[in-house]
Amino acid sequence: MNLIHVIIITFVRSIIYIRMEVRIRKFIEYKGISPSELADTIGVQRSNVTHVLKGRNKPSFQFIEKLLQIYPEINAKWLLLGEGKMIEGTTKQATLFDSVSKPVVDPIISEKRAEVGEINDLFSQKATEPILPPPLIENEKIENELYDSFFGAEKPIERLIVFFKDQTFKVYNPSR
Repeated sequence: MNLIHVIIITFVRSIIYIRMEVRIRKFIEYKGISPSELADTIGVQRSNVTHVLKGRNKPSFQFIEKLLQIYPEINAKWLLLGEGKMIEGTTKQATLFDSVSKPVVDPIISEKRAEVGEINDLFSQKATEPILPPPLIENEKIENELYDSFFGAEKPIERLIVFFKDQTFKVYNPSR
């Protein structure tokens, strides 16, 4: 082999790896994960994925092997050579506006609709019992007692000091 062949082969290999990093980035975007999540999932260091995506390092055989083992849906020929579709067995990537063949009904939505129907039935009935205020809970009783002890008392108030959470305070002096 002469020097020109070596240069051409090296150039072609570098183009393949450069395009491979672009394809790995496309796969990450397709999966909706971050490079860190990819690294954790396939069991490599996070810096390894970062260096591959930035072009500092080429993906190793182990990196590619783990990627293909964890994500068997990736078309290996697409990943290595850029040929074919990214995901094996798919003819077209679904979009938001594609028609759905059968309607998807979430069981939770069905339950909520039934509950709303029950609530509507409750409102359609006439009230037979008088509506009473809810009983005072313990904190409200204490607050009412404190209020009565300060403001229901016949003793004159000299001043009130309010302390705030930001370590400040305000002094209120009643008008004399």
